[in-house]
Amino acid sequence: MATVLPLPASSARREQEIARKGVRLQLTRRGRILLASLAFLAGILVALAGVLVLDVPSAFAGDAGTSGTVTVRAGDTLSEYAEQYAPEGQDTQDFVREISSVNGLSSPRITEGQVLELPDDAVDAA
Repeated sequence: MATVLPLPASSARREQEIARKGVRLQLTRRGRILLASLAFLAGILVALAGVLVLDVPSAFAGDAGTSGTVTVRAGDTLSEYAEQYAPEGQDTQDFVREISSVNGLSSPRITEGQVLELPDDAVDAA
């Protein structure tokens, strides 16, 4: 035969609710370590995202202003750079192939803002 347990009276429920309001949750040692680890990882991710977005390594490289590099402007082509920087007597298509190989380009398509390294034998256009 099953026994039926009596339900607590409504006054007992109110007393339990009042008692629970005074309870303060505290993190365990494991919880604090986990929370600190998550905060640390979030900080690292934010720092890495900042480095990638701001392109910090290229800012410290110091090569961007030298004559061995050129920053692509809107509408520029590799052929134009070949006409401007190729040594006298060198075929423009050969120079385009050199620029492509120096910069690891798989196609002659370049984009605005891209920094291209010129071959060593490029003439400094003044």
